Amino acid sequence: MSLYASSSDSYWKERQQTTSRSPLQIASIVLLALVAVVASILYIQSTRNSSNLNLSQRRTFHHTTELHWEECESRVNSRQECTVICQPERNSIQRKTMHQACLHGCQQSLVASAVLGCRGKVEEGRGKERKELMEEDVFQDVGVLAYNHCSKFQGMDPKPDVFATCRKYHRAGTKQGFRLGIDAMKSVLDEEWEGLKGMKSEP
Repeated sequence: MSLYASSSDSYWKERQQTTSRSPLQIASIVLLALVAVVASILYIQSTRNSSNLNLSQRRTFHHTTELHWEECESRVNSRQECTVICQPERNSIQRKTMHQACLHGCQQSLVASAVLGCRGKVEEGRGKERKELMEEDVFQDVGVLAYNHCSKFQGMDPKPDVFATCRKYHRAGTKQGFRLGIDAMKSVLDEEWEGLKGMKSEP
């Protein structure tokens, strides 16, 4: 046998060894392929079910997304709302100082409570599921910050009236902001649902 023939035989024997697979390897490959196919089928089915759900019923608060929250928050105008709320303080004896304290306390709390009204809060121990808050929940989260939010007025004359005014309207802003957030989210979801029903009714 020639040197070249010997080298050729050796090459093909080594190639056969490297390309041959054990039954266990083949079974593993087949199993992985089946898992991939099943996963794909389940994903497609879940996507179809989700789509059908969106078209057949109004979205609930628990299924809102970042887009819904941003749209909801954009509909709450804290400056406009607090201007109305603080209108009585324009007629107070120390109207400029009292009005400034009112606007500050109101806007600080109204923005924060509107966000909670729009977004709710992630429940502890339940993954990322959100719950719609009650007014008392918002006062626990935002109302307790009144002292810190209004601290700049604590030493301002007439004491303690200015500080008390800021805290008073901080509470009013908390209540109003939460209500506005809830109403805004309801409008966002209602409009989405009406749009989906309109699409569904089209031929």
